[in-house]
Amino acid sequence: MNRTLAITSGKGGVGKTNIGLNLSLHLSRKGYRTCLFDADFGLANINILLGLQPEYDLRDVILKGMKLNDIIIPTFNGVHVLPGSSGLEEMANLQDSQVETLVRSLSEMEGYDFTVFDTAAGISKNVITLCLSSPEVIIVITPEPTSLTDSFTLLKVLLLNGFKGEVKIIVNQCNSNNTANLVYKKFHSAVKKFLGMNIKALGLIYQDKNVVEAVKQQRPFLLEYPTSKASRCICAIGDRIINNTPVDTLESKGMAGFWKRCLRLMNSPLQIPGANKEDKKRDDTKKYNQEHKEKNADQKKPEHEQAYEETPVKKETVKKETVSSRHESYIPSLETLNQNLKALGMEIRELKDAVKEMGGGLYSRTGEKEESDPKGINHKPIILDIEAFLKKKGLTKNGDTV
Repeated sequence: MNRTLAITSGKGGVGKTNIGLNLSLHLSRKGYRTCLFDADFGLANINILLGLQPEYDLRDVILKGMKLNDIIIPTFNGVHVLPGSSGLEEMANLQDSQVETLVRSLSEMEGYDFTVFDTAAGISKNVITLCLSSPEVIIVITPEPTSLTDSFTLLKVLLLNGFKGEVKIIVNQCNSNNTANLVYKKFHSAVKKFLGMNIKALGLIYQDKNVVEAVKQQRPFLLEYPTSKASRCICAIGDRIINNTPVDTLESKGMAGFWKRCLRLMNSPLQIPGANKEDKKRDDTKKYNQEHKEKNADQKKPEHEQAYEETPVKKETVKKETVSSRHESYIPSLETLNQNLKALGMEIRELKDAVKEMGGGLYSRTGEKEESDPKGINHKPIILDIEAFLKKKGLTKNGDTV
């Protein structure tokens, strides 16, 4: 038997690391070989809870060719801790030969009955990748509204990216059984109604001052306070996990399959709510520029396209441009439009300054009338013809402003 559990949450500070550590201890005490993978790369809270200072981590396996056994730390009651650090991020930049070597090394985890991943909170790519790769995802929620909304968002992102595993919910920091039931029913109803996902209740954990004391002592509360309310809840949750093996709906089995899925997902784009429109704009812009470049490889690029691609434009090139070289279907970016407006404003200011320096007044558009300054000196009028100005700048076509 080899089961992979990804313990995560939408919001930080809900106690998922403490749950992952003590759950791993319970599984180990039941006789199951258990590995706890510290995948919270930003904080590494498992090290703090156990008072550990790992000398090596997953990054050393990836970049220095170390063996998995060289970095795994044996801890209390037979639980092994695998420090992740920033190793998962390094996986996104591996060559094919490195990928095969890494997968073979990580396949050594096949000897464990349970591999528990303590992920970070939120919807970062690391979190989503581990959850999508795992057949079982455990989400920790609390009665706080922000915990429920953030966990809902997490499930939405998983669903958008084709999640096929099983989701189980732990309600933590409850003051009563009724509170836990109400929180879970509210969350389950929202997920079922708006996402159409099936989630299952795994259990609850009561508020317990012994948990805080154990953290201060850097000891698991299951070992330090084995008869506490929180410890009894953890044991009940662990027994349910042992007695209920889910159907693995993922395409490949074992740790080798898990890590292959991870590596594939790390190199694939993720669907994130709210970010997709901006990503699509960038992709469309990149696609347009590439197609236009190939189509007009032998032609000199117009000014507006050079500005759009952020390429320096020489004044000689601008002067030689003609309106006929523009594409009617092209829509300039806001940045280009802003640059044109600034240039227009500068030209108008220059004209006004010229009028002021020559002592002239306001002249008619046709220039038929000449005026003199207070000293009686006549000047040739400066014609402020905006249409002629736009035409000179190449901003009109067939008499229409473009």
